[in-house]
Amino acid sequence: MVRVLFRPRRKADADVPLPPGATVGDLLAAVGEGPDSTLAIRGSTPVPEGEPLLDGEEILLLSAFSGG
Repeated sequence: MVRVLFRPRRKADADVPLPPGATVGDLLAAVGEGPDSTLAIRGSTPVPEGEPLLDGEEILLLSAFSGG
């Protein structure tokens, strides 16, 4: 299970069950976010889509936004 924090807060933070060996890409798919518009951050470090996740860790998903 991975704890997911969504910022800006568009969804409630959640605990997401994932199988062993799941990656950031798997997490993004599980929560309905796209890799082109969401940055995954572990601690203070961005992590790539193919990075494996550890059970019990916390990942911040930072959604890109634009406007004008």
